[in-house]
Amino acid sequence: MDYCIVYLSSSTDLLSQEELLTILQKSRTKNASDNITGVLLYFNGSIIQVLEGDEEKVRSLYNVISRDRRHTQVIPLYMQNIPRRSFEKWSMGYSTMTAREFSHIKEIEPIVKNPYAGDLQNQNVVIDLIKTFYRNNYRN
Repeated sequence: MDYCIVYLSSSTDLLSQEELLTILQKSRTKNASDNITGVLLYFNGSIIQVLEGDEEKVRSLYNVISRDRRHTQVIPLYMQNIPRRSFEKWSMGYSTMTAREFSHIKEIEPIVKNPYAGDLQNQNVVIDLIKTFYRNNYRN
């Protein structure tokens, strides 16, 4: 069975597109070798990240991430075994959270069209947390 951690954090400074792409590139290489999947969403300094995979490897990665000085207030939202991965094909999906860029996340497309549509009870908890993050940061 796989394990999942979802956490929120705040970047210590606003990250540039180049900085985010560097982080993403390193994450994808390392995560692919450890069979860790997930997604990182960034919006004006707010971050939500999903990590999925072997429990020991996911916990180890989370411990490294939680000590990273580029962000603060790392708050774990979800830390549990999961029956299946939500992002099984993504070594690390990524999006900066603007209305235009969010459309790249096809798995949760309905929330992009209308962030207030749907019942949170109809999806898995990981997707529900991402939807809540998007609702709280949504700007028309």
